[in-house]
Amino acid sequence: MQDSAEAKDQLQKKHLTLCIVKDGKVLFETASRGISGFLSALDELGNKLEGASVADKVAGKAIALLCVYAKVRAVFAVTLSEQAKATLEQSNINLEWDNLVRSILDSNRSGMCPFEKLAAEISNPEEAYAKLKALRDSMKARSDKSMLSGEHEQFISDEKEELKRIREKKLKEFKELMERMNEMNGEPIHITDSSFNEIVNKNELALVDFWAAWCGPCRALAPTIEEIAKEFAGKAFVGKLNVDENPATAERFQVYSVPTVVIMKKGKEVDRIVGCVPKGQIENALKKHTG
Repeated sequence: MQDSAEAKDQLQKKHLTLCIVKDGKVLFETASRGISGFLSALDELGNKLEGASVADKVAGKAIALLCVYAKVRAVFAVTLSEQAKATLEQSNINLEWDNLVRSILDSNRSGMCPFEKLAAEISNPEEAYAKLKALRDSMKARSDKSMLSGEHEQFISDEKEELKRIREKKLKEFKELMERMNEMNGEPIHITDSSFNEIVNKNELALVDFWAAWCGPCRALAPTIEEIAKEFAGKAFVGKLNVDENPATAERFQVYSVPTVVIMKKGKEVDRIVGCVPKGQIENALKKHTG
């Protein structure tokens, strides 16, 4: 399964969302979100995907049906849904995953992904390909029409006062949080999608630990992060961000494996360390950017 190992390795090294390998050659790769990447691969490569190995960041039943349609040989998913697992196993496709979940949510995590809703009641791969492709094209057309009509500009104009109120509220929350930070004196600060820019970007030097509650290596690294926060108090901001609770920032920094430590200067990434590494490695990385 050399192709499968290569696809998985490329996915992680390049921070991709999809990588397809066949006969030792990368046929397709993308960092775009959602099902559009796999549909683009089918549009571009067609039956050349038969026998290929697929590595995907998130695979639900929709992706699984497309894999069956394309007659791929093996699939690896960082996150795999239960329906996708059943679909791939039924078609005897070699399967590997890191995290198994009940369903794949939409980008707002407020409900099931629309492609997953469509795929839920479909069992025929050919039917799935046709309907999923039609839904993608329909959503793209609506998005293009909205942009061309200037509806987004009208929304901003109509909601100007509301946006002003939100900015004032966030500024107040930021000031309050900064006061709490001073009181905590060298403790890592838990940051969120909504507070990230206001906090991290205002510090000359910042270290952010991207972690998850289910991650054993994250728990092992936590004491190291706490020690570094104390040692670099006054020299660098040290924060922690839960990737499950704050997916937007994790996606923005293309954090697909935890723990990941990102070092930033004036809001721009200057260094990255992946995995539970020795304290000295993180210290040395920080010291390169202090002073």
